[in-house]
Order: sequence, then structure tokens, then C-alpha cells
Amino acid sequence: MERYISDEELRRQAWKYWVVVLAWPVYLFCIPAVFDAFGWWAVLLMVWSGAWLYTWIGCLMHECWHKYVPNVPNEGLYKVYSWMLGTDPQNYRLVHGFHHSKVNSWEDTEFHPVGEVREGWRRRMYNAAEILLGVIWTFGLLTAVLGFHERYREKWRLRSLLVSLAAVTVFYGGIGTAAVFVWGVAVWQAVVAIGLSFWLGAFWVHQDQLVQHGGLIVEGDVKERNIRSRNLRRETVWEKAFLFMVHGDCREHVLHHTNVREHSRVFADRMPLPEGAVVITLGDYGRVLWGMVR
Repeated sequence: MERYISDEELRRQAWKYWVVVLAWPVYLFCIPAVFDAFGWWAVLLMVWSGAWLYTWIGCLMHECWHKYVPNVPNEGLYKVYSWMLGTDPQNYRLVHGFHHSKVNSWEDTEFHPVGEVREGWRRRMYNAAEILLGVIWTFGLLTAVLGFHERYREKWRLRSLLVSLAAVTVFYGGIGTAAVFVWGVAVWQAVVAIGLSFWLGAFWVHQDQLVQHGGLIVEGDVKERNIRSRNLRRETVWEKAFLFMVHGDCREHVLHHTNVREHSRVFADRMPLPEGAVVITLGDYGRVLWGMVR
């Protein structure tokens, strides 16, 4: 199979994996002080810095799962990123392989943790919660159902969940406590600033995923389902801003399904899109969201 990206190019990506490990806790430590100083104007920083960092963590966690970059400790960083995202590492580890084999079907547990939700008000309420809460919703449902799911329950471990709950609590609680003592901000300011940053990041991560697969159920084999994965056009300023927020992840996402061995996200325009690839506008995406809740 033809290679589009060299090993040397992949190795040069390693610095990003370490920068984000430092940048996210530094941001969380500082944002309560910014919120105290500037009030709700700090939300602008939460969006353009906080959510941007959180979505970067999401991209790198996914790429650690695939082990695209060979000169980083993928397994260790995968766990750290998972806890930074507020989730149990075993969840994604269990379901992501099936995301590739069952993509764009109700059997994709990563995207549809409870399976098919039938048409009607329940579907609309479920989709609205998914759109607004982002991966808080999907990660939460995965945590709730995997231990009982016939496909995953034998590999699911309560110990991993308990360790993750402790790690997430220590990470976010420790940073919030340090911010209160160092900056002298009120507890509620630390909780709001960090909590809002977390939600904004979770929201943006899932907007990226919804561009790719939201409301998309395809009848057919895996090749047919792969090719229907959507890609966001990059023409208008709003499309460019969206792609900036999600680190280009949905620009050529179909390649991740049709040629999963290549680390295509950070090498845009390197690989040709397959014949029949679906490219949408931001307006099309708005219609996807409306179709999910109408």
C-alpha cells in the first residue's frame, strides 16, 4: 500500500503530545483569575483557548489509541488524556475498534451507547442532550452501560472506573483548590470558570464528531458506510474558524475510515479523497442538527 506520510514526519509530531499535557492544567489554573478580573468577558478566552485545548486533547487521545506517532509513550499518554477529558480510559479502548467496523450504524457503541433510540420525542430529547452536552453525554452513557453490555462486559473492569473517578477528582479538584488559594478567588468562581471551560470543550469535541457522523445511519457493508462519513468544506471564514477549533479533524475525516493506517488529520491535502466522498458546508451541518431535533 502506498505511503503518504513518512515515519520521520510522524516523529516530528511528538512535541505536541507533551505541550498539551502542560498547557491544559496551566490554563485551568489561570482561568479562575481571568474570570475574577474580567467577569463574563473571560468566556471569550474559554472558547478560543480552553475549548481549543480540550479538543486538541481529544484528537491526541484518539491518535494515541491508534499509535500513529511512534516516539511517544502512547499507552501512558492515552490514560492521562482520558482523565483530562473526564473519562475512564477503558471506555474508548473498548469501543473505538467497533466504531471503525460498525461506523454509521446503530451498532456503533461509541456514537450510540444505548443503541437505537426510536423516532419520536425520546429521540428528539436524546439528540438535544447529545448536541448541548457533547461528550459529557456520550462519555457518561458509556460509563453507565458498558459494564452491562453483552459485547463489552467481560472486559469491563470496575477498578478502572474507580481509579478514573479518583484521578479526575484529584486533577480538577486539585487545580481548582490551588487556584482558590493562590489567586484568592472565590470557590464559585473557580468552579464556574473550570466547569464552563470543561463543558465548552466537551461541546466542541462532539460538534466535530457530529459533522462526521451525526444523524447518519447507512444500510450497507463497511465500505459503503465508511464512504458516507462526512467532511467539512474549508472555504468561508466560519468554516475555517470551525476547523481551527477542532484542529482540522473533520476536514478530511473520510480518510480516517478508508485509509485508517495513515495519520491524515495533520497532513491535510496530502491524500486524495476517495471517489464519492461527501463534503458539506457549515449550512449543511446546521441542517443535520435541525434534522436531529425536529
